[in-house]
Amino acid sequence: MPEKRVYDFLIVGQGLAGSLLAWQLMRRGQRGRVLDDGHKTASSKVAAGLINPLAGMRFNHSPFVHQWLEALERCYGKLEEAAGRRFLHWQAMVRLFRSPEQVRFFERRAADPHDRDLLGRRFGPDQSGEPVHAPHGGFIQRRTGHLDLPALLAFMATWLNEREALQHADVDFDGIQLHDETVRIGKLAGRHLVFCDGYRSMHNPWFGYLPFAPDKGEFLVLEAAADALSSRLPRRIVNGAHWLLPHADGYYRLGSTHDHRHQDQQPTEAGRRRLTEGMKELLLHPDALQLRDHQAGVRPATSDRQPFLGTHLQERRLHIFNGFGAHGSISIPWYSERMVQWLLHGEPLPENADIRRFA
Repeated sequence: MPEKRVYDFLIVGQGLAGSLLAWQLMRRGQRGRVLDDGHKTASSKVAAGLINPLAGMRFNHSPFVHQWLEALERCYGKLEEAAGRRFLHWQAMVRLFRSPEQVRFFERRAADPHDRDLLGRRFGPDQSGEPVHAPHGGFIQRRTGHLDLPALLAFMATWLNEREALQHADVDFDGIQLHDETVRIGKLAGRHLVFCDGYRSMHNPWFGYLPFAPDKGEFLVLEAAADALSSRLPRRIVNGAHWLLPHADGYYRLGSTHDHRHQDQQPTEAGRRRLTEGMKELLLHPDALQLRDHQAGVRPATSDRQPFLGTHLQERRLHIFNGFGAHGSISIPWYSERMVQWLLHGEPLPENADIRRFA
């Protein structure tokens, strides 16, 4: 028999997007239920959780980057208070110039007074202070770090379970029933349904028209070799052609590859070789680290590199909160606040993210 209760929101997916949206809605008194398939396709399961405000070869950033940083401190800080443990770890990043031409992109960024809090000192060739190859020099980047995604998602699962707000379920699009006042999935009924299910939404009959560009990424998990000296191991995040992220418990994560042709979570031999070669090019002592694990996931990236937020034009009970690509850890807290204001109060969504740009 169907449940008698009607939830305010049903949310498909308990990755970072679904978890934070549920958290924001339920803290505002909304009754929510999250349906998750055990993270079968969630990129959050293996993502490094890297916090990096300056992207790519040109060190570009979103016009909202400072709002992102303020929102993530609010959001993750409240979650840390509730959990009694840290999830967000600030850590300086050693940013390596990959060519002499990159220096002018750094200088342009350094000339903007609004960005000076993101930039530390510049250093010359092989003067990074870390055991890495830096033939062109680089700079120290601030406001960087990483989010402990596995720990955060595990806490959110417990938090939701304690409120009877999480259900393990494979949601079949064909099984979703739309009624005048509710949306039904099996025995569950909600006034609204939000899809936060990553790249799987590209097959969604209501939102499949959106231009997803799934990006498979592979990562290596490394640990110090038994005879490795601490001086041979980087202490800070290093970001060049590849990035290396040190964790407090002594292991490292090296990433990443980009593959827009395949949509699976299977690590490949080609990916392992590419990353291993990248590690040799990055580190002065690659033998100081040994392979512990090899992982893969599919980022829910989009063709214009902007997320998908909004409501279906005909079915006003159906919504999407998705498409954050590799920037989810830094951007989802702010976008979840915007999405809640849209859902509850009708406040406009940011134009760059509103799916009405594809109407």
